[in-house]
Amino acid sequence: MVVTNCHRTTAIVIRNDGRNVVLVPMSAGKLAAETLSFSDFRLQWEEADYALERALATFLHLAAEHGATSEVKRGLVRLQQRDSLIPSLF
Repeated sequence: MVVTNCHRTTAIVIRNDGRNVVLVPMSAGKLAAETLSFSDFRLQWEEADYALERALATFLHLAAEHGATSEVKRGLVRLQQRDSLIPSLF
């Protein structure tokens, strides 16, 4: 899921277990993950009308160019793998 906040920051959610949400805000430099409670996430962020595939490509490019934490790299790769599997199921 691609989300934005009131500061117009775009982020991609890499994990949501119903209690906590891990997201990666787009930023200059090395990408790092943030963990929020689900209730805080719902208060601060809203879903953006932006294609996940396109956002994922952008975030992966930024991670390759500027670096990212290992948690972010794993999360983006898992999201990419999951996203590529879903169309093949139908």
